[in-house]
Amino acid sequence: MDIQSEKLSLLQDIINTDDAGLIKDLKFLISSRDFDWFNDLDKNQQKDVKEGIRQLDQGENFSHEDAKKRFNA
Repeated sequence: MDIQSEKLSLLQDIINTDDAGLIKDLKFLISSRDFDWFNDLDKNQQKDVKEGIRQLDQGENFSHEDAKKRFNA
């Protein structure tokens, strides 16, 4: 089957379904395949972003006021 036939078949399945969860899942799948800026970062930038997320998850953060104090001192 060619891609156009596959798309038409899938579209027909979507049209015929009453499964709201399936529609929600399909919408999520399509939107998640959109551009992801993270993939355009180089490896060092990706590492830094992941480290920042790890720090936040571990509670290793400080307020904007504390940052100003640290870097203006």
